[in-house]
Amino acid sequence: MLSGVAELAIWKQDDKKEPGNFGDPLGLGQYNEDMRGKELNNGRMAMIAALGIVAADIFTGKDGMQQLGLAAIRESTSRVALRATAENVEVFQPAKQMGATAPLGFFDPVGFAKEGDESGFRNLRAAEIKHGRVAMMAAVGAVAQHYIQFPGFEGVPADLAAVTTAPGSYGFAALFILSGVAELAIWKQDDKKEPGNFGDPLGLGQYNGDMRGKELNNGRMAMIAALGIVAADIFTGKDGMQQLGF
Repeated sequence: MLSGVAELAIWKQDDKKEPGNFGDPLGLGQYNEDMRGKELNNGRMAMIAALGIVAADIFTGKDGMQQLGLAAIRESTSRVALRATAENVEVFQPAKQMGATAPLGFFDPVGFAKEGDESGFRNLRAAEIKHGRVAMMAAVGAVAQHYIQFPGFEGVPADLAAVTTAPGSYGFAALFILSGVAELAIWKQDDKKEPGNFGDPLGLGQYNGDMRGKELNNGRMAMIAALGIVAADIFTGKDGMQQLGF
C-alpha cells in the first residue's frame, strides 16, 4: 500500500524531466550524470542479485544469509554438539574442515555436505578443489587469449567461438584428452591423503594450511568469475577483455 501511494501520488514522473528524476529528497547534491550512470549499473546488478536470492530461496528454503552458509555454522555446530554429547561419539563436522575461513566461514550455500558423512565430504571437497584449479586457469586464459595467439591459430576468435572454430576446435579436443589422462592416471586421489593433495610438483614448499585455505577461496571466486565470463560471452559475444571495455 505504501509503495502504491508513493508510485501514484508522490513520485510521479514529470514528462518535462528525464526518467527517474524525482528531485533530491535528501539534499545530497549528487544528482549528476556520473551518479545517474552508477545508479543504473548498481540497479541492474541488484536486480540480478535479488532474482538469484529469490530463486535460491524457492529451491532451498534458505534466506539470503543461509544461502552463503553463514547461518548454518552455528546451527550445525549446536546440533552436532548435542548429538555427540548424547551418544558420546565424535561426529564428523564439515563446518570444521579446511576451507571454513573468513569472511564466508563454512561455504556450502546449497547444503551438499552432510554431518557425519566424511566420505561424501571428501568427494565433494576433491571436486571443489579440482574445479577451482581449472577455473583459476580458465579465468586467466579468458583474459590472456585476447592478447595471445599461438602460431597457426591467428584466425581463431578470442571468445567461446574458439572451441568451435578450427583449428581451435582441434586444440580443445586435445586439451580434453590430456585432461582426462591427468584425471584418470596422473592426479589420482589417495584416500590416505587430504582431498586435492597430489604432492608439490614444482617444489615450492607452500603446501600448508594457510595456502590451502587461500587456494580454496581463490578457486571459489574463480569459478564464479569463469561462469560470469562465459555467461557474458553468450549474451554479448564479447571476450573477457572486451567485456571490461578494452
